[in-house]
Amino acid sequence: MSLRLIAAAVLLTGCGTMVVTQEARAVRDFIVVSELERVDIIRLHRQLYYTYVNDSFLTVSIGNRHYLVEFTSRCRALRSKTFTAAMVDHRYDPSYLRPHDTIRGCPIDRIYKATVEQLIEIKALSKAQATRAAVPAEG
Repeated sequence: MSLRLIAAAVLLTGCGTMVVTQEARAVRDFIVVSELERVDIIRLHRQLYYTYVNDSFLTVSIGNRHYLVEFTSRCRALRSKTFTAAMVDHRYDPSYLRPHDTIRGCPIDRIYKATVEQLIEIKALSKAQATRAAVPAEG
């Protein structure tokens, strides 16, 4: 019976584990090293436009203000060309974007203020990690 409890605990622990890609890990490291400032709210003036970084992050630019948005988990809907009902955005207030609101149905975890240069570096870093992960190791 104790073997069944151990197996159940292992299965439950495995189910709660979130897979973190190399691209997301690289961006998170950049956030820490660059000490990007977290913000609680972004004021929107019109429709939200964003740029894909990877399945965990995207950038938002509004005028001369630039942000990095992190999701609570991977958001594959960002790459999708089609739109489904699950991708409907939910916002507390349509004039603002905050953590826990959604973009393409994916919940936002954190928002960081960034410069254009930082966003360019983040995109390049993520792309480099994705390329490195796609190339098979020599051996």
